[in-house]
Amino acid sequence: MFSQIIHYLTAHYIEVAGFILGIGYVLLAMKQNVWCWILGIGNVILYIIVFYDSALYGDMMLQIFYLFMSFYGLYSWLTVKKTVSTKSGSAISTTSKKVWAGILIFVIVISISGGYLLSFTDNTIPYWDGITTALGLAATWMTAKKLLENWLVWIFTDLLCTVLYFYKSLYPTSIFYLIMSILAIIGYYRWRKEINNHETHSNNRA
Repeated sequence: MFSQIIHYLTAHYIEVAGFILGIGYVLLAMKQNVWCWILGIGNVILYIIVFYDSALYGDMMLQIFYLFMSFYGLYSWLTVKKTVSTKSGSAISTTSKKVWAGILIFVIVISISGGYLLSFTDNTIPYWDGITTALGLAATWMTAKKLLENWLVWIFTDLLCTVLYFYKSLYPTSIFYLIMSILAIIGYYRWRKEINNHETHSNNRA
């Protein structure tokens, strides 16, 4: 049994390495540590390879977008002026109804159009791939903007990905996204607590 596990991990070392970097990214993001983006960059590079090999081209393109967004997030967290007590620099805010409407329209359009385009490839689940791609794009942008509700979108997205990657026999990746969904729940409450503490502090000063 042990030798079989070692053999599997050795044969899937790229996926396993991406798994480890991804967990590190979320743990640091929960703490609003700007170094999360460095781990994120390594994570997406490895998963570009994994998804290409699995013919999940939508998710592969999503990882490429993540790569650019990781650099954007790193820049944003380093340069935006601190307005709440955080270690990272930029402030947490909530998502307005207008922004939610824009996100919803974006997800619907990208899910349908992306799924349609992917149906011309050898992807066996093009529309599911399109949906997770659209949700991932939205959630990554929300994370870079430090919108609290990015964690809610990630929870839903990660649970969908858990099922998707299990179906594609990407078992370490499936476990990875299940863990990510749990960490996203924790991340939401940590950021929510940060906002509440800041509001309480502001009210006390007033």
